[in-house]
Amino acid sequence: MMKGDITMKRFRFLTGFLCGALMFAGFTSIASAASGIMAAISNQPVYVDGQRVYLTAYQIGGNNYVKLRDIGEAVGFNVYWDGASVQVESDKLYTGVGPESQPSQQVPAAPTELTEENVRATIRALKNTYPSGTVYPAPYVPNNPFDRPYSNCDKCAGWAMLCSDAAFGDLPWRRVDRPSWDEIRAGDLVQYDGHVVVVLNKTDEYISVTESGSNNKARWGGQYFKWWLEEQSGYALRTRYPQ
Repeated sequence: MMKGDITMKRFRFLTGFLCGALMFAGFTSIASAASGIMAAISNQPVYVDGQRVYLTAYQIGGNNYVKLRDIGEAVGFNVYWDGASVQVESDKLYTGVGPESQPSQQVPAAPTELTEENVRATIRALKNTYPSGTVYPAPYVPNNPFDRPYSNCDKCAGWAMLCSDAAFGDLPWRRVDRPSWDEIRAGDLVQYDGHVVVVLNKTDEYISVTESGSNNKARWGGQYFKWWLEEQSGYALRTRYPQ
């Protein structure tokens, strides 16, 4: 059995990635014992840019095999079947479908003046298009696919990046681990233990947020208390306000 963690980095070109440690296959089922090939589910940890991702991997002959489409989603390139062959687009984020099937994304232009009030107003304007319970176009394609804080672009992460792009355009990201309460501003992403929310307002006791879950539906009006967040593992801040 192979030992240790598997770490992957994003590359602009697919060829750079395919030279990595994992071997990949597009198979959809485990080979049977009758064929002489034995496969077992692999529990080897996989990391993309230092962040743990969870992929269904199979161990065969001492190697780990993962579906190409799963790697595309985790690392950030598109893989889809066009009816005749598998297509790989190394310069586009994973959607699993071709260009003709891409959902339209309705994101307002970022404000010209970067203030908390403008950021808050821009994000709140999204509620007109995506009220609570409305599915947003997941997976979301970020403004800058090669500078994004999360490897996946759906669920809570996709919605958080959609809101942030609307407010900040393509400004670069900064991460702050265990931030002080004073560092949190409107439009920042607050994450903890596998979940991320978008800050709308902050009081001395809690933040009001918009967020999404595994159903890819927007939610508005959530609140998270300061004392609770500061006790959570993985508590961190993703911000795009200039230092």
